[in-house]
Amino acid sequence: MRASLIIALAALVSGCGGTRLPDQPLALLTRAEATGYAETSTYDDVIAFMGALQTLPAGESVAWTFFGQSAEGRDLPLAVWGSESVAPEAIRATGKARVLVFANIHAGEVAGKEAALMILRDLASGAHAEWADSLVVMIAPIYNADGNERVEYGNRPAQLGPVGGMGQRPNAEGLDLNRDFMKLASPEARALVGLMRDVDPHVVVDLHTTNGTFMGYHLTFAPPLSPNTPLAIDRDLRQRWIPAIQREILRTDDMATEHYGNVPGAFGEGTSVPRGWYSFSPQPRFSTNYAGLRGRYGLLSEAYSYAPFDERVQVSKRFVEEILANAWADASGVRATTEAVDRQRLIGDSLAVRGGFTAPEETREILLGAVDTLRHPETGAVMYQRREVRTPEVMPVFSRFGATERETVPAVYVIPRSQEAVLELLAAHGIRTQGFFGAPGELQRFRIDSVRVADRAFQGVRAQEAWGAWEPLSGGLASLDPERYVFVRMDQPLARVAFMLLEPRSDDGVVNWAVVPLAERRTYPILRVQP
Repeated sequence: MRASLIIALAALVSGCGGTRLPDQPLALLTRAEATGYAETSTYDDVIAFMGALQTLPAGESVAWTFFGQSAEGRDLPLAVWGSESVAPEAIRATGKARVLVFANIHAGEVAGKEAALMILRDLASGAHAEWADSLVVMIAPIYNADGNERVEYGNRPAQLGPVGGMGQRPNAEGLDLNRDFMKLASPEARALVGLMRDVDPHVVVDLHTTNGTFMGYHLTFAPPLSPNTPLAIDRDLRQRWIPAIQREILRTDDMATEHYGNVPGAFGEGTSVPRGWYSFSPQPRFSTNYAGLRGRYGLLSEAYSYAPFDERVQVSKRFVEEILANAWADASGVRATTEAVDRQRLIGDSLAVRGGFTAPEETREILLGAVDTLRHPETGAVMYQRREVRTPEVMPVFSRFGATERETVPAVYVIPRSQEAVLELLAAHGIRTQGFFGAPGELQRFRIDSVRVADRAFQGVRAQEAWGAWEPLSGGLASLDPERYVFVRMDQPLARVAFMLLEPRSDDGVVNWAVVPLAERRTYPILRVQP
């Protein structure tokens, strides 16, 4: 009785009044498709589905492996298409543009997981075969595997299904994996960043679902938001890729998309900012911001929670397809741009250590929306369903962040070997270190004037903020025992990541995340050399 009631309500809230299933054997339907979008795929469903892909006409073109394990020991699957081997060195040796798509980082936001599986099915059926000449596509459909298995009706309240329940936001350790790309506290983040380190994808796509302001969009998105994102990548995404993706999805599916945003005060809550469309946050702890800091293309996808589940899956799939189409059409340009970024010399440049909203990007029309209220068939809880309403309102759009505080990039950071946690973190990101070498310039230390430690833990850490100033250290490098220190040269491709990790005023580095506790210190133990 329960199953039939759930499937009946799924048909009621479906944007299509009952979605037509692909002409596939049952093993090659996602659980969402097989249940009329009443349920979402379990971990075992995902593994079985990926295995069944081998039976399709081009199934041999989709290989799969595991790139790490979850906190509870579940192997994290990765499909690879466009490479004869799943080995990282072989993938890089193809010389193709490499695209990494991952989904389910928040396991209540399940549309991306189902969309990712459907894309794999298309590739294994022979679709988009032309992409293989220039692309390697890597898809990790169930990143937060442990959270996915904690299905509850109450997860993601007010989201329009799946009415059979969905997983939880954090991983099994209670960590939000989309706040972990710098500190790497979770085994999942260490595995995914390790994959990015070893395979070095040129394009990174992270699939989510968003609630918030009632809007006229099926999906919102964001390029990397860090002020330290290389200009060439920011310009490519904002001026070429994103407008082309928006136009094509609107043309083919009549689904409007927009830069991620919310209107503060839209529900009558107090706000201290002018009415406008505001994005989220610039720190590289977020996935696609981190990709930008690595000098790579990043795109965040946020399907709208109050659209029917099948529509959320559809628009997520279309968004990824258009990203892949653009990456294929511009594969040589993507490789050339990222290679040029890797060669950039940042020493002596001024980069942001903290970011915030500056002036609005522009003032233009934003499409607001409306919802109807439904009730969950089992719990009676409120669920919202978007109406076919697109109400334009002209308002300032804040989809960019600027530097609110800057520092000059040094030639070298000098790290005591005793700071083992720092050195392990640098290695996990792929930042190169080396032994002593002669570095001309002024050796400096950061004198601490005061430290504030947060009253409450955030993501398992009581965050720190240190105030002070860099000052010359007498004696220079010659005064140091070379056996006691490790050096991070800042003429390497990951200099931006090293800078944000090691600068003491960074809002997303080893000080902020208490990797280097400072409460009893008067100086920061990591030194630097300014040319």
